[in-house]
Amino acid sequence: MMGKNTTVQRWIAGPLLCGALGISACAVARPPVTTFSQTTTTVHTVPPYTPVELQLASEELSRARLAMDVREYERARILAEQALAYAQLAELRAESESSRRLARGLRLTSEDLRNQAARVSIASLPPLYPPIELRLAAEELNRARLALDMREYERARILAEQALEDARRAEVRADTESTRLAARDLRLRIETLRAETTRLAALY
Repeated sequence: MMGKNTTVQRWIAGPLLCGALGISACAVARPPVTTFSQTTTTVHTVPPYTPVELQLASEELSRARLAMDVREYERARILAEQALAYAQLAELRAESESSRRLARGLRLTSEDLRNQAARVSIASLPPLYPPIELRLAAEELNRARLALDMREYERARILAEQALEDARRAEVRADTESTRLAARDLRLRIETLRAETTRLAALY
């Protein structure tokens, strides 16, 4: 009797042990899917870096605009040419679609400014020595445009506000008609930029 019971127990225990080992082996062989997917997600969310050519193009364009504001047209043309060269290089080397769009926008703006400066003859204009308020307004407008190009909308709005105050002061204190007209033209451009930056700052 005891021999039969032992034999039956062995017949039952054998398949149970094999089944348990099979289940355990399947569990060990399962690949770590979760770890791989988390790593992949992290890689895709890393933001791209702005290429140095893009920043150089923005800076050169900013200087060209400042030269235009004080009627240094030949210098503005040269600076716009440099900005255009950097923007073209940035567009070619862009590693993301957003950087490529930004570089293209800078390229088109640099081309427009270069063409505008080339059309004006500095030889036919007397030298202009703007009052300090007018120069400050032009510099602040330039910085506001640069901040706008870099999509720093709130900073661009603040700079545009400061530029507008200086332009109004320059218009009031102007001692010649040409200075008054230059201050008025600058004020109108600043008001346009301020409205644009205010709208973008509210959106983003």
